[in-house]
Amino acid sequence: MRDGRITQSGNYNDILKTGTDFMALVGAHRAALSSIKSLERRPTFKTSSTTKEDTKSLSKIYDQKSDDTIEAKRQLVQEEKREKGRVGFNIYWKYITTAYGGALVPFILLSQTLTVGFQIASNYWMTVATPVSATAEPDIGSFTLMVVYVALAIGSSIFTFARAFLAVIAGYKTATVLFNKMHLCIFQAPISFFDATPSGRILNRVCHNIV
Repeated sequence: MRDGRITQSGNYNDILKTGTDFMALVGAHRAALSSIKSLERRPTFKTSSTTKEDTKSLSKIYDQKSDDTIEAKRQLVQEEKREKGRVGFNIYWKYITTAYGGALVPFILLSQTLTVGFQIASNYWMTVATPVSATAEPDIGSFTLMVVYVALAIGSSIFTFARAFLAVIAGYKTATVLFNKMHLCIFQAPISFFDATPSGRILNRVCHNIV
């Protein structure tokens, strides 16, 4: 496979004889196995013929050569790069603008503002319309007081529902777009990516994105 498409098919020996990328992949795999086997073969030293100082010096030389060999040969499974520190503003901005180019963000902020505004207005209305004492005559009738308060509460509930509904739509659309892009990158990745990246790591990242 190359770039997510099948470029050649056939038996193992037939594809290997054509001299394509598959041959290079098999050669790299054999080289990695041979390097591992060579590192496992450690020489043994007899204590009767050598002293402790000679053994220490020989072990240091062997360890140094082993480290040089490991650094010289490329590691088959590559380590995952991780960044430390705070998340930049561009990451948040990209997440916000992924769904519909960020068109729902102003409506979400407007719904939140109107929700808080209606709540403040209902509290202010109850403060103004309620008489100061039990003996004082109210300037506003009880029916008008309840009607206005209920209207403000209904308005606050409507905009609360609108804010939650728009936030769910934006979050669902953003998660769908990011998940589809991640799948597309995985399917179009070359074979060398799957050789250098364990399948468990890929499944782990996919599961975290789903959650």
